[in-house]
Amino acid sequence: MPKEIFLVELWKRYADQADEIRVKRYDKYVKLKARLKKYLYVIKLPPEWANSILEEYKSKGKTIIEF
Repeated sequence: MPKEIFLVELWKRYADQADEIRVKRYDKYVKLKARLKKYLYVIKLPPEWANSILEEYKSKGKTIIEF
């Protein structure tokens, strides 16, 4: 069962440990999903914030999968 996170800094801690980051884009928001061994941590963000976070993790070399 996925766990929804509401704080960006907390989600980033999980994303640093994640095997991959999944992205699902909707009209009004973007869902970022950090896949760890046991759980999937999800956060919903405005597209501008999500794009800046994705650029940060792309530069770190994380695997990003967009749906």
